[in-house]
Amino acid sequence: MAVLKRFSAPGQVPLGDEASLAAWHERVQGFFTPLAEEFTQFYDPSVVDTPAAAQAAPVGWPAFPATLLRGATSQEGRWSLAEDRTRQDEYCEWSVERDSDGVVMRVTFTTEVPEVFEHLAEHDPGALLALYQELVDPRVQPGDLVDDEGAYVRKNKWNASSEGRLAHLTQPSNTLSAAIILAAQATVQRVDAEGRPVRDQQILVRCGGLGGEFRNSDPRIASAVNNAAVAGASITLADPVGLYLDKILTAGMVLPSPAGDGVDPASLWKVQRGASGFAVRASFAVPEELGFRVGDILLDGRPIRFGAQLADRVIMRIGAVARPGDAEPRVEGCVG
Repeated sequence: MAVLKRFSAPGQVPLGDEASLAAWHERVQGFFTPLAEEFTQFYDPSVVDTPAAAQAAPVGWPAFPATLLRGATSQEGRWSLAEDRTRQDEYCEWSVERDSDGVVMRVTFTTEVPEVFEHLAEHDPGALLALYQELVDPRVQPGDLVDDEGAYVRKNKWNASSEGRLAHLTQPSNTLSAAIILAAQATVQRVDAEGRPVRDQQILVRCGGLGGEFRNSDPRIASAVNNAAVAGASITLADPVGLYLDKILTAGMVLPSPAGDGVDPASLWKVQRGASGFAVRASFAVPEELGFRVGDILLDGRPIRFGAQLADRVIMRIGAVARPGDAEPRVEGCVG
């Protein structure tokens, strides 16, 4: 058994010196502490030990916004709508680079939470600027990232567009705190008006006020946590606590011949940030020497014209940990 010594940054990305690392731990612990006090089956792994046998159970979902599948009248219609980052609400956002002909050259995906960048702005502004210049554009200046009072602006001019290269998540639902809150609240056993346990994923989310019932992410996370809590387990999130790019599914991709002959489409997916197994940033692009473009690739018979076509194939992941026990679940009715 072991108690977590310190919360790592999502993806175990570097955060600077010991003081900065300690401050990040305090920031994340600040999310866990009040939730662990309110929801007895949700625990802070830096306070309560986690048995070695309690392995993280990955909860996965597609990155494409499920809300846009409802009422969609065509594939191209939903892909076009999904290029708006304000609609990318599955803890994953992307931006697209095109050539002068408007053909897709690169799609960059991120699950990096804004809290990390706010932390850098507070504890190491130089590292924040260098990160923006590396990931987004070398022309970024310090004043571009903060407001008149010096506070970091999540949706600054370099991180607001669906074109070019983005820095981190900006959609209001896509935060680290939101994911932690969801996991804690989902430990409550919900019952309907007749006192029957709620098991359906979407109804559970609606009943418990657990985010968006028509998203891919919230119902799956809530259901996985709720099932473990009902069985008497205590729940936490695995360190490093974060949302991760698990993989991209490339079946159905056809590269142009002869340039793409013998090239594995999976090799075009490159992780750019995050430790092994904990990717928080990746891109899909064709090396220049191959002589063709992402937009020349056929996906299910259609040329890739939108980043959303790839988002259909990107799988997300969060790690939930169930600490075995015989806790009596807290039972409540629906919130509304």
